[in-house]
Amino acid sequence: MISTFVSHILDLVAAAGPWVYVIVAVAAIAEGAAFVGLVFPAETTLIVAGAATATGHLKLSILIPIAILGAIIGDSTGYEIGRILGPRLRTSKPGRRVSEEHWNKAEEFLHKHGPWAVFLGRFVAVMRALVPAIAGTMRMKYGRFLLGNALGAAIWAPAALIIGRIASDNLAKVEKIISRMGYSFFALLILVVTFLIIRRRRRHAKERQQSTDQSE
Repeated sequence: MISTFVSHILDLVAAAGPWVYVIVAVAAIAEGAAFVGLVFPAETTLIVAGAATATGHLKLSILIPIAILGAIIGDSTGYEIGRILGPRLRTSKPGRRVSEEHWNKAEEFLHKHGPWAVFLGRFVAVMRALVPAIAGTMRMKYGRFLLGNALGAAIWAPAALIIGRIASDNLAKVEKIISRMGYSFFALLILVVTFLIIRRRRRHAKERQQSTDQSE
């Protein structure tokens, strides 16, 4: 059941052909430039694309540099937006969609780790989406920012793609394990994950409402 479903997904990805490379680039760029990572982490797209390389229609050797370059461009764009808007970024329309808790955590993270926060933040979805812009508002030297940005992207992008490839290669083993445990367990797991997603969205909605009330 699982392998059939995933096979359909991978077939759709493979059918998109060269457009997948464009999608990967856009996802990597948008995450750091437009807070997209708070809603849909780009690594999800990279993992699926990595899994699709098992079909032979996509090449890791092409996906990896595209994803790395996209991540660098996206974070650099986020940095530039933060540099131009300064403190106004936080009160802008996109900025108000981010909870005060996330803003505060990202700022504290950057104050604590300095340029290393750009590198370390690449591996945490919330930080990855906010740190570049905050680094720009703080006027961090671009050379130092770019170093952490490039190093993080050079590790993060290949890792996500390779994880997808490995997961695809081992799909049959995963299906065998689940079939032994029973599909009822798998169904229960889906319900639990769905519950956690709904609860998380409600918490974020509550945080945004509280942030709006405080700004008023």
